Amino acid sequence: MNVRTRVLRVAKERFLKYGFYKVSMDSLVKELRTSKSSLYNHFDSKEELVKAVMESLNNEINAKLEEILDDDQNSFKGKLDAISDFTRNLLLNVSEEFLKDLEINTPDIWDEYQKNRIERINKYYRRLFQIGIDEGIVKSDVNLDVIIAIYFNLMELPLKNRYIDLLNMNSQDIYTEVTNVFLNGIMVD
Repeated sequence: MNVRTRVLRVAKERFLKYGFYKVSMDSLVKELRTSKSSLYNHFDSKEELVKAVMESLNNEINAKLEEILDDDQNSFKGKLDAISDFTRNLLLNVSEEFLKDLEINTPDIWDEYQKNRIERINKYYRRLFQIGIDEGIVKSDVNLDVIIAIYFNLMELPLKNRYIDLLNMNSQDIYTEVTNVFLNGIMVD
């Protein structure tokens, strides 16, 4: 594994767990057992490293969603369960500190993250809900654009600290509850 890949892997793990504000470049150098100059040969700044981590994470999420949706052995319900499990596990590995750091300390990266989320939900969840419509599981008379808009806004709840505090729940539980409420509203009786 090359140095850049190792740096990304370790940085992603540490950033997602503790937030990137609390993880210093020195601590990464120490954990990677490399030199600071080697680290800076691959990433000019901590912000550039955060951007690379976010790009890597975005690519991983998109690849997993693509894999789930391309699985012809699974029906809508199976795909929905797989995506829900994947999302819940992802939220287990992403700390509120990390999301707060993104939003507060790097608003440009936060905006890019939000843009990628919108694109991802529009692309993959639209496909998922269309599969549900085609299988007769999701109501066909509901406007798919409205479903996607509502879903996107509901998926903001697990990412915002104010909702975590207000609901006195962690992001995984908020995701589970919101998904259950949302889906029961669009499922065929």
